[in-house]
Amino acid sequence: MRQGAVVATVVMVLILLVPTLLGCGDGSPYGPAQVHLPEDEGAHPESTVEWWYLNATVSDEEGHQYTAMLAYFHPTLKIISTADLDARLFYHEVPTISELLAATPDFAEGKLDLRWDDSDRWYRTSDDVYEYSLQARGDTIGFAFNLVQEKKPLMVGGDGLIEWTEGSTYYYSLTRLQVEGQIEIEGQTIAVEGIGWMDHQWMDDIAEKGWQWFSIQLDDDTDIICWNIVSLDGTIESSDLTMMLADGSIYHTTNIELKAADSWRSPETGQAYGTAWTLREPKRDLNLQVAARFPQQEIILFKGTPYTWHFWEGGTTVSGKIGGETASGTGYAELVPRILVAG
Repeated sequence: MRQGAVVATVVMVLILLVPTLLGCGDGSPYGPAQVHLPEDEGAHPESTVEWWYLNATVSDEEGHQYTAMLAYFHPTLKIISTADLDARLFYHEVPTISELLAATPDFAEGKLDLRWDDSDRWYRTSDDVYEYSLQARGDTIGFAFNLVQEKKPLMVGGDGLIEWTEGSTYYYSLTRLQVEGQIEIEGQTIAVEGIGWMDHQWMDDIAEKGWQWFSIQLDDDTDIICWNIVSLDGTIESSDLTMMLADGSIYHTTNIELKAADSWRSPETGQAYGTAWTLREPKRDLNLQVAARFPQQEIILFKGTPYTWHFWEGGTTVSGKIGGETASGTGYAELVPRILVAG
């Protein structure tokens, strides 16, 4: 009888510990992954909206810092930017509507192999590990990177299927890319290395709302993705956070406070963007401050047309505490007042 009681107790303890051992944030295991790699790295033409996105924070051999960002959207849109952080100079290039109509992108299915005209290619270089080659160019800026993912892919939300502005989105991230290569700024080629973050999302529906999105890479190898979904008047409709610890365990929650503590108003569009943010989460005792490297990083598309679209996209620094321990790192922010919706 005593042996049976001991066994029963051990079984009960294990049952109670399973969610913790699995890294679950809300006390129950995540379901099976809804994203399957490498095949889901490729295009999903049956989806209404899809995008692939990269941000990187890099340094040259003298320690000067730069950022780089690239996004491809299905069916046809490309955005590229770089920033010289020491000089506080921001460069970005976006296509005109006539250039988009003439573009010939090719997004392969079943594998990552993205091409944009004859200038760009982003593809996986190994079937066995998460290694990639990326070359992207504009008229005056560009970059060529080798990318190697150090950690397992992050299934955002725990299983890779999560609520977005309307319905749900398939969503995974490569949160700890080692970046090596070169950037080009106005005819100057600079050898760099650093850290990058890749996102890939696809969905059937998207609403004309906005978001305040952040990627965070802490010095202790903790990675955080979080956002607010906002209505057109700026009201926060929902919030979300997924955290991957250094050991690969996952924590997901919607119980966060993500607020702007300071802002900058664009002289060109009149739009105010948060440039200093606080992120708080009670269960893991997160208290982080996120600050823009510098404010002037607004991107304007289709200027002078009825389809003008503007948002803020740039590098950040991160400081604060997690569980009472000092935390610091780097990150990126994407602040979108609204998304353009066809029709």
